[in-house]
Amino acid sequence: MLHAIERFHATYPDVILELNVSRHPYSFLGDQRSGTGSMAGYDAPLTQTWHDALLGYMGNNPVARDQAERAMAVQGASAGLNLDFGVLAQWQPVESQRLLLWAGRFGLQEEFMSALNKRHFEQRQSASARSTLLDAAREVGLDVAAAVAFLDSRELEDVVWKSYGQTIYEKKIHSIPLFALSVPSIGAVGGPFRPPGKHEAYVVRGSMDEEYFFKLFQVILRDHQAGERIYDERSQPYRLDEWRSSAPGRGTCST
Repeated sequence: MLHAIERFHATYPDVILELNVSRHPYSFLGDQRSGTGSMAGYDAPLTQTWHDALLGYMGNNPVARDQAERAMAVQGASAGLNLDFGVLAQWQPVESQRLLLWAGRFGLQEEFMSALNKRHFEQRQSASARSTLLDAAREVGLDVAAAVAFLDSRELEDVVWKSYGQTIYEKKIHSIPLFALSVPSIGAVGGPFRPPGKHEAYVVRGSMDEEYFFKLFQVILRDHQAGERIYDERSQPYRLDEWRSSAPGRGTCST
């Protein structure tokens, strides 16, 4: 998405695209701390690599797992990332998601997440290891001593676990990443965490490429200039806001 934003600004130098990001901790296991099947939960030791963990996620099918890895590697390379599936991984990295929320208090959430992701996905420094978290915090200018004190407490732990359960059981989110972009100026508000507005939010499911997000930003610009969300072929890929259609008294907008 970052590359798409940079491309958008280069293409439309007189337009400011501002995104206010709210992240919600997520785990495919929900709030089940003991895990399920071959997907180890929070109480399991940190001994499983991302490569191993994906096997359980792909139904213990090694062919499907390897295909998924190749697809992710290609997509990562297109964004300048060299994914390393040998990193130790945990399905419920509570400490890293607590520190992510904490970093948001200082306006450094996205910077911290970028630094952490670089270490985890490319340098085999697990996001579940405290040393990795503190190195990422130090890189972006966070107070490391304050970060240690925060992690030594249990602050925000309940928030992370609540989000684990809520996102799956209440919000019915079963795949990530999921992006729901609201544009209040035209009443396009919604997704799983906001009350529905006059129009649907712009929803993206999955790790889409630069071109996909660039076209989305172009659609948003067009709609903003028109003063309303336009439902046509260009907007169709971003019309997946089932939370709006399931809200009381709401239905899907027709094209």
